[in-house]
Amino acid sequence: MVRPTGRVRADSPVGVARAGGYDEPMSITFLLSALALVAVLALFAAIFVGGFVYVLRMKRQGTEATLAGARRRRELRQN
Repeated sequence: MVRPTGRVRADSPVGVARAGGYDEPMSITFLLSALALVAVLALFAAIFVGGFVYVLRMKRQGTEATLAGARRRRELRQN
């Protein structure tokens, strides 16, 4: 069994796991992938939050009152 010493050998290739992590900086593709994942998760959360707000409004006001309010707002926008 080899014990890690935390020292780097001169002939070790770049990118090999060392005591403090990897030697290479994060690649742009990794950063873009992480950003895309965060964007998709945020969109997914926004859809659920919007649905939750809609259901609460329907329970509190009722279907007819909610639709009447939407009609009022549409009429105000058109005038």
